[in-house]
Amino acid sequence: MINDVVTALNKISEPPDDEEAYAKWLETRDALQFLRQNCHETEFVAYATNDTSFIHSVLVPTSLVSPPDYNDISQWHCDPTSCWGIDVRLSEPRDVWIAPPLNHTGTQTLNAGEQLIFRRRFEGLHGKKGYFEILQKFLHVFDLHRVEERASYCRLDQYGDLEDMIRMVEFPGKGDAFGASAVVINRELLDEYMVLTQSVVVRMFDFMRLRMERFNGWRNQEFSEYEVHEDLCYRAHVEPGHGSFLRGFHLLPPAITKAEVLRRNDYMQREACREYASFIAYDWKNKVVREVSTAPGATANYFTKSDLPFETTPAFFRPEVLLRYKFDSEKYTLESRSISCRGGWSLRTFDVNEASQVHTYIVYLRDLPYEEQLHWKAHNEKPKAPISRRALTTDFEGNWYSEYDALSSLQEILHQWYTSHVPWWTLRSEKLIEVVHYPVTASPDEWSGELLRLDQLITEGFETKWLREKAQSLGRKPDPSLASLKLLEECLLGRGFESRDAAALVEPLKETHSLRSKMKGHASGQEAVTIRKKLLKEHGSFKAHFVDLCKRCDESIRSVGKVFESCLS
Repeated sequence: MINDVVTALNKISEPPDDEEAYAKWLETRDALQFLRQNCHETEFVAYATNDTSFIHSVLVPTSLVSPPDYNDISQWHCDPTSCWGIDVRLSEPRDVWIAPPLNHTGTQTLNAGEQLIFRRRFEGLHGKKGYFEILQKFLHVFDLHRVEERASYCRLDQYGDLEDMIRMVEFPGKGDAFGASAVVINRELLDEYMVLTQSVVVRMFDFMRLRMERFNGWRNQEFSEYEVHEDLCYRAHVEPGHGSFLRGFHLLPPAITKAEVLRRNDYMQREACREYASFIAYDWKNKVVREVSTAPGATANYFTKSDLPFETTPAFFRPEVLLRYKFDSEKYTLESRSISCRGGWSLRTFDVNEASQVHTYIVYLRDLPYEEQLHWKAHNEKPKAPISRRALTTDFEGNWYSEYDALSSLQEILHQWYTSHVPWWTLRSEKLIEVVHYPVTASPDEWSGELLRLDQLITEGFETKWLREKAQSLGRKPDPSLASLKLLEECLLGRGFESRDAAALVEPLKETHSLRSKMKGHASGQEAVTIRKKLLKEHGSFKAHFVDLCKRCDESIRSVGKVFESCLS
């Protein structure tokens, strides 16, 4: 991530080598410009420190700075290392109490404020000892969570993507030199918090500009008084060619109104401003293919007398519409008939018809964010076949759909193995069961990707050590180099299976592993092309092959389970 704001601060904090540039740098005009400009940027520098700069922000009630007591606030001396603690009165009457962080800031205004950022240190940590904490109330109000690898407090947007709302930025120093660190907060979030708490930000700053190796104290001890310039109050002291400092504070009220905060958080207002897409759909009420809007009021339920299409009007899509959800299992949960996006939306139901079209209903498309509706609209097409038999049975007839489904059956038995803690097989990751799906397109990449996940689910789950010990206990002497599937075959031979029958029982699992290796595990060459052509000729489509493979794997897995269960009984 590019740290533009903090990089800019570090850049203006470095003393130039050129004497003319150094003289201009001592005037600190660039520091004032930085402070003013940052107030209008997306990321607000709430805290920063480096060789020559210090910035620290706290919140104070609006009532305490209306008007502000500039003389009082200018006496500030505090930093984010101040935390909650225990105070003791040593004189009589003795007492003890919890002291807040802003207890001794040097100013009555700030003493009544609220600290946003806490810099803490624990020697018991390995490696880096220091870290930042953020005011818990702030984090809870906006549902922010620490994501360590991003060094940020984040939340999920409506599309399930991580948003960095508070970033901790660290620049290590060179050699023994002091590094730089900063905490930047999303300005919109900070504004909203100020409105909700009726507070303003007091951003304190202290820019010390000098060349440390040449500096031996201030030559002129007569410092100017604090001056107020617009929203800044500061004292500037410049000794040409020697050094300078700029110390003061910045009062920042929220840049938004309470009405705007209400509009952001009012569900009814947000819904009223939503956009809705329309889709080519089969209006089965009026028996016509037409464009139907997902907007409320554009469709009707069964109990409303009108000419409007039913809410359950089905829209049909090219199968590629599902690929984005298949290939990002961290963000999306794609189940056999539903899709959900983490922290965001969900599509309650969909299915695939005989023409390999994905279909769902207008009422459920309505619930998707507009941008997600546009993704579906890009794959929308006229129906080539009716909705699936499964959808008709469950969604309209209200009955259970009992027809055999090879992949669902395979996933069911493996889940039973997992929950029963069988010794011969382990689910390496709970997500493995969820991420295996039928290929729905004619894409070889999608098909090979599903083969990979299927093999990871089945083959990688077998416990090689247990299988080897079981084969040995059954009188077999397996070669030490044998992997799990050959050991599985050895166990079957030890249970009295004929060689041909044992090989046939394990064959679907071997085929899955072999196809995974040839299609996904290694660079696909002419052999892979030949295999694909052969399978397409035999089955007609990648999906049909995958269904057949899952059926045979399901039969094999269930038979193996019965054999091993009899071994343990």
